[in-house]
Amino acid sequence: MTEDTTAGADNRGLFDDFGAFRTPTTEDFTSVLTHGLVAPDANVLLNLYRYTEQARGDLLRALGAVEDRLWVPHQVLVEFWRNRESTLSDARSSGAQAAEDMAGHAAQAERTLRTWANRVALPEEETDRLRSQLNEVFDDVQETIVKVGEGEWQNITHDTSSDPVITELEPALAGRVGAPLRQQDHDKAIAEGMRRVEKRLPPGYMDKTKDGVGAAADYLVWEQILREAGRRQCDVLFVTADVKEDWWRKEQGFNRGPRPELTEELRTRGGGRLFMLTPKRFLEVASPILEFGLREGSVEDIERVERIGTDDGAYGGWTTDALQELFDRLTYENYADRVAVIKYAAEMDGVADAKSVYDICHYPEGRSLRGFTKPVTRITGLLRNLGKIPESAVQVLKAEYDADPGGRASGFSVHPLLVPLVNELGDEDES
Repeated sequence: MTEDTTAGADNRGLFDDFGAFRTPTTEDFTSVLTHGLVAPDANVLLNLYRYTEQARGDLLRALGAVEDRLWVPHQVLVEFWRNRESTLSDARSSGAQAAEDMAGHAAQAERTLRTWANRVALPEEETDRLRSQLNEVFDDVQETIVKVGEGEWQNITHDTSSDPVITELEPALAGRVGAPLRQQDHDKAIAEGMRRVEKRLPPGYMDKTKDGVGAAADYLVWEQILREAGRRQCDVLFVTADVKEDWWRKEQGFNRGPRPELTEELRTRGGGRLFMLTPKRFLEVASPILEFGLREGSVEDIERVERIGTDDGAYGGWTTDALQELFDRLTYENYADRVAVIKYAAEMDGVADAKSVYDICHYPEGRSLRGFTKPVTRITGLLRNLGKIPESAVQVLKAEYDADPGGRASGFSVHPLLVPLVNELGDEDES
Protein backbone atom coordinates (compact mmCIF):
# COMPACT_ATOMS: atom_id res chain seq x y z
CA MET A 1 0.00 0.00 0.00
CA THR A 2 1.40 3.40 -0.97
CA GLU A 3 1.85 5.72 2.02
CA ASP A 4 -0.24 8.88 1.81
CA THR A 5 2.07 11.76 2.66
CA THR A 6 -0.36 14.55 1.79
CA ALA A 7 -2.77 14.21 4.71
CA GLY A 8 -0.76 12.66 7.50
CA ALA A 9 -1.19 13.00 11.26
CA ASP A 10 1.22 15.92 11.34
CA ASN A 11 -1.09 18.16 9.35
CA ARG A 12 -2.73 20.47 11.89
CA GLY A 13 -5.57 22.98 11.90
CA LEU A 14 -6.15 26.35 13.52
CA PHE A 15 -7.42 24.98 16.84
CA ASP A 16 -5.80 21.53 16.96
CA ASP A 17 -3.22 22.58 19.55
CA PHE A 18 -4.98 25.74 20.68
CA GLY A 19 -8.40 24.58 21.85
CA ALA A 20 -8.29 26.86 24.89
CA PHE A 21 -8.59 29.86 22.59
CA ARG A 22 -11.82 28.73 20.94
CA THR A 23 -14.80 30.72 22.25
CA PRO A 24 -17.49 28.30 23.50
CA THR A 25 -20.80 28.34 21.62
CA THR A 26 -24.32 27.57 22.83
CA GLU A 27 -23.93 24.18 21.16
CA ASP A 28 -20.72 23.56 23.16
CA PHE A 29 -22.41 24.35 26.47
CA THR A 30 -25.47 22.30 25.50
CA SER A 31 -23.20 19.33 24.83
CA VAL A 32 -21.25 19.51 28.08
CA LEU A 33 -24.37 20.15 30.18
CA THR A 34 -26.24 17.20 28.69
CA HIS A 35 -23.45 14.72 28.01
CA GLY A 36 -20.35 15.90 29.89
CA LEU A 37 -19.10 16.23 33.43
CA VAL A 38 -20.19 19.24 35.52
CA ALA A 39 -17.97 19.71 38.58
CA PRO A 40 -18.57 22.49 41.15
CA ASP A 41 -15.67 23.85 43.20
CA ALA A 42 -15.75 24.03 47.00
CA ASN A 43 -16.29 27.80 46.90
CA VAL A 44 -19.52 27.25 44.96
CA LEU A 45 -20.92 25.09 47.76
CA LEU A 46 -19.61 27.36 50.53
CA ASN A 47 -21.07 30.45 48.88
CA LEU A 48 -24.52 28.95 49.38
CA TYR A 49 -24.17 30.35 52.90
CA ARG A 50 -23.55 33.84 51.49
CA TYR A 51 -26.45 34.00 49.04
CA THR A 52 -29.99 35.05 49.77
CA GLU A 53 -32.44 32.19 50.26
CA GLN A 54 -33.84 32.75 46.76
CA ALA A 55 -30.46 32.76 45.00
CA ARG A 56 -29.38 29.69 46.97
CA GLY A 57 -32.51 27.85 45.89
CA ASP A 58 -32.04 28.75 42.23
CA LEU A 59 -28.42 27.60 42.17
CA LEU A 60 -29.34 24.31 43.84
CA ARG A 61 -32.14 23.80 41.30
CA ALA A 62 -29.61 24.43 38.53
CA LEU A 63 -27.25 21.80 39.94
CA GLY A 64 -30.16 19.39 40.29
CA ALA A 65 -31.15 19.95 36.66
CA VAL A 66 -27.73 18.69 35.56
CA GLU A 67 -28.77 15.29 36.98
CA ASP A 68 -26.22 12.49 36.51
CA ARG A 69 -23.72 14.79 34.78
CA LEU A 70 -23.15 16.48 38.14
CA TRP A 71 -20.04 15.10 39.82
CA VAL A 72 -18.24 16.49 42.89
CA PRO A 73 -14.54 15.72 43.44
CA HIS A 74 -13.95 14.22 46.89
CA GLN A 75 -11.45 17.00 47.66
CA VAL A 76 -14.20 19.58 47.11
CA LEU A 77 -16.14 18.09 50.02
CA VAL A 78 -12.96 17.93 52.10
CA GLU A 79 -12.63 21.68 51.60
CA PHE A 80 -16.37 22.22 52.16
CA TRP A 81 -16.44 20.52 55.55
CA ARG A 82 -13.11 22.02 56.56
CA ASN A 83 -14.36 25.55 55.93
CA ARG A 84 -18.10 25.25 56.54
CA GLU A 85 -18.19 26.42 60.16
CA SER A 86 -16.01 29.47 59.57
CA THR A 87 -17.99 30.39 56.44
CA LEU A 88 -21.27 29.96 58.31
CA SER A 89 -20.02 32.16 61.15
CA ASP A 90 -18.84 34.80 58.70
CA ALA A 91 -22.22 34.83 56.99
CA ARG A 92 -24.15 35.09 60.26
CA SER A 93 -21.89 37.79 61.67
CA SER A 94 -21.68 39.89 58.50
CA GLY A 95 -24.82 41.86 59.33
CA ALA A 96 -23.77 42.48 62.94
CA GLN A 97 -20.30 43.51 61.81
CA ALA A 98 -21.73 45.82 59.14
CA ALA A 99 -24.03 47.44 61.70
CA GLU A 100 -21.12 47.87 64.11
CA ASP A 101 -18.95 49.37 61.36
CA MET A 102 -21.77 51.70 60.40
CA ALA A 103 -22.03 52.92 63.99
CA GLY A 104 -18.33 53.72 63.92
CA HIS A 105 -18.72 55.61 60.66
CA ALA A 106 -21.64 57.52 62.15
CA ALA A 107 -19.55 58.60 65.13
CA GLN A 108 -16.69 59.62 62.82
CA ALA A 109 -19.08 61.56 60.57
CA GLU A 110 -20.49 63.41 63.57
CA ARG A 111 -16.98 64.32 64.77
CA THR A 112 -16.10 65.57 61.29
CA LEU A 113 -19.26 67.67 61.21
CA ARG A 114 -18.53 69.13 64.66
CA THR A 115 -14.92 69.99 63.72
CA TRP A 116 -16.02 71.71 60.52
CA ALA A 117 -18.85 73.55 62.27
CA ASN A 118 -16.44 74.93 64.87
CA ARG A 119 -13.98 76.10 62.20
CA VAL A 120 -16.61 78.06 60.27
CA ALA A 121 -18.46 79.20 63.41
CA LEU A 122 -21.69 77.59 62.26
CA PRO A 123 -24.62 78.50 64.51
CA GLU A 124 -25.41 75.83 67.11
CA GLU A 125 -28.97 75.34 65.91
CA GLU A 126 -27.75 74.71 62.35
CA THR A 127 -25.15 72.25 63.62
CA ASP A 128 -27.82 70.40 65.59
CA ARG A 129 -30.06 70.25 62.53
CA LEU A 130 -27.32 68.74 60.39
CA ARG A 131 -26.32 66.30 63.12
CA SER A 132 -29.94 65.21 63.47
CA GLN A 133 -30.22 64.59 59.72
CA LEU A 134 -26.93 62.69 59.72
CA ASN A 135 -27.96 60.44 62.61
CA GLU A 136 -31.34 59.79 61.02
CA VAL A 137 -29.70 58.49 57.85
CA PHE A 138 -27.22 56.30 59.71
CA ASP A 139 -29.93 54.93 62.01
CA ASP A 140 -32.06 53.98 59.00
CA VAL A 141 -29.13 52.20 57.34
CA GLN A 142 -28.24 50.30 60.53
CA GLU A 143 -31.86 49.25 61.06
CA THR A 144 -32.07 47.92 57.49
CA ILE A 145 -28.81 46.00 57.87
CA VAL A 146 -30.02 44.32 61.05
CA LYS A 147 -33.47 43.55 59.59
CA VAL A 148 -32.08 41.97 56.43
CA GLY A 149 -29.47 40.02 58.36
CA GLU A 150 -32.00 38.59 60.80
CA GLY A 151 -34.36 37.68 57.98
CA GLU A 152 -31.80 35.88 55.81
CA TRP A 153 -29.72 34.09 58.42
CA GLN A 154 -32.10 33.30 61.28
CA ASN A 155 -32.49 29.68 60.08
CA ILE A 156 -28.81 29.07 59.31
CA THR A 157 -27.33 26.87 62.02
CA HIS A 158 -24.25 24.82 62.83
CA ASP A 159 -26.58 21.84 63.44
CA THR A 160 -26.40 19.80 60.23
CA SER A 161 -29.78 18.19 60.94
CA SER A 162 -31.57 21.54 60.73
CA ASP A 163 -29.26 23.66 58.57
CA PRO A 164 -31.32 24.47 55.42
CA VAL A 165 -28.20 24.50 53.23
CA ILE A 166 -27.28 20.95 54.27
CA THR A 167 -30.92 19.87 54.02
CA GLU A 168 -31.03 20.95 50.37
CA LEU A 169 -27.47 19.99 49.46
CA GLU A 170 -27.56 16.41 50.74
CA PRO A 171 -30.16 15.06 48.26
CA ALA A 172 -28.66 17.12 45.43
CA LEU A 173 -25.27 15.41 45.87
CA ALA A 174 -26.48 11.91 46.73
CA GLY A 175 -24.48 9.41 44.70
CA ARG A 176 -22.61 12.17 42.87
CA VAL A 177 -19.44 12.53 44.95
CA GLY A 178 -16.19 10.91 43.87
CA ALA A 179 -14.21 8.55 46.04
CA PRO A 180 -11.00 9.71 47.75
CA LEU A 181 -7.70 8.87 46.13
CA ARG A 182 -5.89 5.83 47.44
CA GLN A 183 -3.25 6.82 49.98
CA GLN A 184 -0.36 6.21 47.60
CA ASP A 185 -2.03 8.24 44.84
CA HIS A 186 -2.97 10.94 47.32
CA ASP A 187 0.63 11.30 48.49
CA LYS A 188 1.85 11.50 44.88
CA ALA A 189 -0.77 14.15 44.10
CA ILE A 190 0.28 16.21 47.13
CA ALA A 191 3.91 16.07 46.00
CA GLU A 192 2.96 17.06 42.46
CA GLY A 193 0.74 19.87 43.73
CA MET A 194 3.54 21.32 45.85
CA ARG A 195 5.96 21.00 42.92
CA ARG A 196 3.58 22.98 40.75
CA VAL A 197 3.25 25.65 43.41
CA GLU A 198 7.04 26.08 43.53
CA LYS A 199 7.35 26.08 39.73
CA ARG A 200 4.29 28.35 39.29
CA LEU A 201 2.50 25.73 37.19
CA PRO A 202 -1.31 25.68 37.18
CA PRO A 203 -3.45 25.06 39.04
CA GLY A 204 -2.91 26.15 42.64
CA TYR A 205 0.26 28.21 42.70
CA MET A 206 -1.69 31.32 43.74
CA ASP A 207 -2.35 29.52 47.04
CA LYS A 208 1.36 29.41 47.86
CA THR A 209 0.85 31.17 51.21
CA LYS A 210 -1.49 28.49 52.60
CA ASP A 211 -0.14 26.53 55.54
CA GLY A 212 1.45 23.12 55.10
CA VAL A 213 0.26 21.20 52.05
CA GLY A 214 -2.87 23.35 51.78
CA ALA A 215 -1.43 24.92 48.65
CA ALA A 216 -1.87 21.55 46.92
CA ALA A 217 -5.64 21.46 47.48
CA ASP A 218 -6.50 22.92 44.07
CA TYR A 219 -4.32 20.35 42.36
CA LEU A 220 -6.04 17.55 44.27
CA VAL A 221 -9.38 18.79 42.93
CA TRP A 222 -7.93 18.97 39.42
CA GLU A 223 -6.36 15.51 39.58
CA GLN A 224 -9.66 13.98 40.62
CA ILE A 225 -11.46 15.77 37.77
CA LEU A 226 -8.84 14.49 35.31
CA ARG A 227 -9.33 10.91 36.46
CA GLU A 228 -13.12 11.00 36.26
CA ALA A 229 -13.15 12.79 32.88
CA GLY A 230 -10.66 10.24 31.54
CA ARG A 231 -12.83 7.40 32.80
CA ARG A 232 -15.92 8.87 31.13
CA GLN A 233 -13.98 10.25 28.13
CA CYS A 234 -16.07 13.38 28.12
CA ASP A 235 -15.94 17.17 28.16
CA VAL A 236 -15.74 18.98 31.53
CA LEU A 237 -17.46 22.09 32.84
CA PHE A 238 -15.75 23.33 36.01
CA VAL A 239 -17.90 25.81 37.95
CA THR A 240 -15.81 27.95 40.28
CA ALA A 241 -15.86 31.33 42.00
CA ASP A 242 -12.05 31.31 41.96
CA VAL A 243 -10.94 33.95 39.44
CA LYS A 244 -7.20 33.77 39.97
CA GLU A 245 -4.69 33.36 37.17
CA ASP A 246 -3.68 29.83 38.08
CA TRP A 247 -7.04 28.67 36.70
CA TRP A 248 -7.96 31.29 34.12
CA ARG A 249 -6.36 32.64 30.95
CA LYS A 250 -6.41 36.39 31.46
CA GLU A 251 -6.39 38.88 28.61
CA GLN A 252 -6.46 42.63 29.24
CA GLY A 253 -7.61 41.94 32.80
CA PHE A 254 -10.52 39.70 31.73
CA ASN A 255 -10.95 35.96 32.23
CA ARG A 256 -11.22 34.49 28.71
CA GLY A 257 -11.36 30.81 29.61
CA PRO A 258 -9.31 28.06 31.25
CA ARG A 259 -5.53 28.10 31.14
CA PRO A 260 -4.23 26.44 27.94
CA GLU A 261 -2.05 24.14 30.04
CA LEU A 262 -5.16 22.77 31.79
CA THR A 263 -7.02 22.32 28.52
CA GLU A 264 -4.12 20.34 27.07
CA GLU A 265 -3.66 18.27 30.24
CA LEU A 266 -7.31 17.23 30.20
CA ARG A 267 -6.99 16.17 26.56
CA THR A 268 -3.84 14.13 27.15
CA ARG A 269 -5.47 12.38 30.13
CA GLY A 270 -8.32 11.10 27.96
CA GLY A 271 -10.91 13.79 28.50
CA GLY A 272 -12.47 16.19 26.02
CA ARG A 273 -12.73 19.97 26.03
CA LEU A 274 -12.49 21.99 29.24
CA PHE A 275 -14.99 24.75 29.97
CA MET A 276 -15.06 27.02 33.01
CA LEU A 277 -17.83 29.27 34.32
CA THR A 278 -18.40 31.32 37.44
CA PRO A 279 -21.63 30.51 39.36
CA LYS A 280 -23.31 33.58 37.87
CA ARG A 281 -22.47 32.62 34.29
CA PHE A 282 -23.39 29.01 35.02
CA LEU A 283 -26.91 30.09 35.97
CA GLU A 284 -27.21 32.33 32.91
CA VAL A 285 -25.91 29.67 30.52
CA ALA A 286 -27.65 26.63 32.02
CA SER A 287 -31.12 28.14 32.52
CA PRO A 288 -32.24 28.19 28.87
CA ILE A 289 -30.45 24.93 28.01
CA LEU A 290 -31.78 22.87 30.94
CA GLU A 291 -35.09 24.76 30.91
CA PHE A 292 -35.44 25.87 34.50
CA GLY A 293 -36.67 29.31 35.46
CA LEU A 294 -34.60 31.89 37.29
CA ARG A 295 -36.29 34.23 39.72
CA GLU A 296 -35.61 37.94 39.40
CA GLY A 297 -32.66 39.06 41.50
CA SER A 298 -30.93 35.68 41.91
CA VAL A 299 -28.23 36.32 39.30
CA GLU A 300 -27.62 39.80 40.72
CA ASP A 301 -27.18 38.41 44.24
CA ILE A 302 -24.73 35.76 43.10
CA GLU A 303 -22.83 38.42 41.13
CA ARG A 304 -22.67 40.53 44.32
CA VAL A 305 -21.00 37.68 46.22
CA GLU A 306 -18.60 37.05 43.33
CA ARG A 307 -17.69 40.72 43.21
CA ILE A 308 -16.95 40.80 46.94
CA GLY A 309 -14.79 37.70 46.59
CA THR A 310 -12.91 39.21 43.67
CA ASP A 311 -12.36 42.55 45.37
CA ASP A 312 -11.15 41.06 48.64
CA GLY A 313 -9.45 37.91 47.49
CA ALA A 314 -8.01 37.70 44.00
CA TYR A 315 -5.35 40.36 44.53
CA GLY A 316 -5.63 40.86 48.25
CA GLY A 317 -8.27 43.58 47.90
CA TRP A 318 -6.30 45.58 45.33
CA THR A 319 -7.29 46.45 41.78
CA THR A 320 -5.15 47.64 38.88
CA ASP A 321 -6.50 51.18 39.27
CA ALA A 322 -5.87 51.28 43.03
CA LEU A 323 -2.32 49.97 42.70
CA GLN A 324 -1.59 52.42 39.90
CA GLU A 325 -2.87 55.26 42.08
CA LEU A 326 -0.55 54.11 44.88
CA PHE A 327 2.37 54.20 42.45
CA ASP A 328 1.34 57.61 41.08
CA ARG A 329 1.04 59.14 44.55
CA LEU A 330 4.39 57.71 45.62
CA THR A 331 6.05 59.11 42.50
CA TYR A 332 4.40 62.51 42.98
CA GLU A 333 5.78 62.65 46.54
CA ASN A 334 9.30 61.79 45.29
CA TYR A 335 9.14 58.16 46.41
CA ALA A 336 9.57 56.64 42.96
CA ASP A 337 12.32 54.48 44.45
CA ARG A 338 9.64 52.65 46.50
CA VAL A 339 7.74 51.94 43.31
CA ALA A 340 10.90 50.59 41.72
CA VAL A 341 11.56 48.32 44.72
CA ILE A 342 7.98 46.99 44.67
CA LYS A 343 8.23 46.18 40.97
CA TYR A 344 11.66 44.59 41.37
CA ALA A 345 10.44 42.46 44.30
CA ALA A 346 7.46 41.26 42.24
CA GLU A 347 9.81 40.22 39.44
CA MET A 348 11.92 38.32 41.97
CA ASP A 349 8.95 36.20 43.10
CA GLY A 350 8.01 38.65 45.84
CA VAL A 351 11.28 39.53 47.59
CA ALA A 352 13.91 42.26 47.11
CA ASP A 353 17.08 41.71 49.15
CA ALA A 354 18.67 44.65 50.98
CA LYS A 355 21.62 44.90 48.57
CA SER A 356 19.28 45.26 45.60
CA VAL A 357 17.29 47.93 47.45
CA TYR A 358 20.48 49.93 48.05
CA ASP A 359 21.37 49.59 44.36
CA ILE A 360 17.91 50.54 43.10
CA CYS A 361 17.66 53.57 45.38
CA HIS A 362 21.32 54.60 44.98
CA TYR A 363 21.71 54.67 48.77
CA PRO A 364 25.15 54.82 50.45
CA GLU A 365 26.06 51.55 52.16
CA GLY A 366 25.73 52.85 55.72
CA ARG A 367 22.24 54.33 55.26
CA SER A 368 19.50 52.83 57.43
CA LEU A 369 16.41 51.34 55.79
CA ARG A 370 14.30 51.97 58.86
CA GLY A 371 11.01 53.62 57.87
CA PHE A 372 11.42 52.66 54.22
CA THR A 373 7.85 51.32 53.99
CA LYS A 374 6.19 54.26 55.80
CA PRO A 375 5.19 56.22 52.65
CA VAL A 376 3.65 53.08 51.17
CA THR A 377 1.74 52.32 54.39
CA ARG A 378 0.55 55.93 54.74
CA ILE A 379 -0.79 56.19 51.19
CA THR A 380 -2.37 52.73 51.51
CA GLY A 381 -4.27 54.06 54.54
CA LEU A 382 -5.40 57.05 52.53
CA LEU A 383 -6.73 54.80 49.75
CA ARG A 384 -8.67 52.83 52.38
CA ASN A 385 -10.21 56.01 53.74
CA LEU A 386 -11.16 57.06 50.20
CA GLY A 387 -12.86 53.72 49.62
CA LYS A 388 -10.46 52.79 46.80
CA ILE A 389 -9.52 49.53 48.57
CA PRO A 390 -11.33 47.58 51.32
CA GLU A 391 -10.26 47.55 54.95
CA SER A 392 -9.05 43.98 54.41
CA ALA A 393 -6.61 44.95 51.62
CA VAL A 394 -3.21 43.35 52.17
CA GLN A 395 -0.03 45.24 52.98
CA VAL A 396 1.88 46.00 49.78
CA LEU A 397 5.46 46.22 51.06
CA LYS A 398 6.79 44.59 54.20
CA ALA A 399 10.24 44.63 55.80
CA GLU A 400 11.89 41.23 56.24
CA TYR A 401 14.46 40.31 58.92
CA ASP A 402 16.82 37.35 59.09
CA ALA A 403 16.82 37.34 62.87
CA ASP A 404 16.05 40.21 65.26
CA PRO A 405 13.10 42.35 64.02
CA GLY A 406 14.75 45.26 65.78
CA GLY A 407 17.91 44.88 63.70
CA ARG A 408 18.61 45.79 60.09
CA ALA A 409 16.15 44.69 57.43
CA SER A 410 17.40 41.87 55.20
CA GLY A 411 15.07 43.03 52.44
CA PHE A 412 11.47 43.81 51.57
CA SER A 413 8.64 41.61 50.32
CA VAL A 414 5.52 42.19 48.25
CA HIS A 415 2.47 40.21 49.35
CA PRO A 416 2.14 37.03 47.20
CA LEU A 417 -1.43 37.94 46.16
CA LEU A 418 -0.12 41.21 44.71
CA VAL A 419 2.83 39.82 42.77
CA PRO A 420 0.87 39.03 39.55
CA LEU A 421 -0.94 42.39 39.67
CA VAL A 422 2.33 44.32 40.06
CA ASN A 423 3.85 42.35 37.20
CA GLU A 424 0.82 43.09 35.02
CA LEU A 425 1.34 46.81 35.61
CA GLY A 426 5.02 46.40 34.76
CA ASP A 427 4.11 44.65 31.52
CA GLU A 428 1.77 47.50 30.59
CA ASP A 429 4.50 50.06 31.24
CA GLU A 430 6.85 48.23 28.88
CA SER A 431 4.31 47.91 26.06
